[in-house]
Amino acid sequence: MKNERRVAATGVRFLVALVVLCAVCAGCAGMPTGRFDTLVAASKAVEMSTAQTDADLVNLTRRFMMFSPAPGPYRVDSFAPVVEVGGARVDFDFGPRLEPRQAALGVLAAYTEVLAAFARKDYGGELDRATLSLGGSVQRLAGHVTTSAAAQQGAGVLATAVNGLGHAITEHMRRAALRKAMDDAAPGVTAIVAYVKEINVLGSTAVTTMRDQVIRKANSLTVGDGMARLQLNEAVEGMIGESNAILAQYKQESTAVEAIAPAHAEIRDAIDRDERAVLEKLTALVAEVKRLQGVYSSLK
Repeated sequence: MKNERRVAATGVRFLVALVVLCAVCAGCAGMPTGRFDTLVAASKAVEMSTAQTDADLVNLTRRFMMFSPAPGPYRVDSFAPVVEVGGARVDFDFGPRLEPRQAALGVLAAYTEVLAAFARKDYGGELDRATLSLGGSVQRLAGHVTTSAAAQQGAGVLATAVNGLGHAITEHMRRAALRKAMDDAAPGVTAIVAYVKEINVLGSTAVTTMRDQVIRKANSLTVGDGMARLQLNEAVEGMIGESNAILAQYKQESTAVEAIAPAHAEIRDAIDRDERAVLEKLTALVAEVKRLQGVYSSLK
């Protein structure tokens, strides 16, 4: 009987040890990296699409100036992006105004690359490069004098949050460090997203203004029904079509960038869940990015 009890006790201890070992192994399982790679890809896709849309807006401004040249005889600056409003000349060059927003998106994309590099344990190579890239992106954003204080502060929050990530050695430490970094970075992500949407609204307002002014200008012209009318129709139709395309792009870009913060929070909460776990917010972000890419390709 004593021998049986010893065997039973040994079996119980073995079972307990096995349960503990399984729990430890579960905690030591490799950190899921695919979701971080997806976040990087989505952030970069929004950054790239926005750059393309901004270029379209600059080209639209050039076409707009054909309808609104400076008064008087032609000069070398007759078609410079300056319009008269109430007798005052107003700068209508939106290229420089859009550059800080593009730099802010660069900061956001670089931040996600740091997270992905850390999740892959590449301390000596990729993580260092990603961290340096983030620092450079933050400096570029700071170099734009028109960048809002909130956006600059948000970029600084992201850089500070991931500073020193490579010091975490064990798997448990890495997971804890990544959670803390993403927690600390969350306000920065929110600030940059808000700034991007703010500039998108500014760009959309400019596009709407140009489109409506072209329509008013075209309606004030006296043109016959011959070739001149067809040429005017083509110019006005092109202006309206491109304007509407850019407005659709900015709208979807705002929707896509807004989906980054919830996906970021969900990934942080799911650090201990393996790659098979379905992340709804991340899936929604991917869907919005695909819609964004579809909007751009369908309007070209």
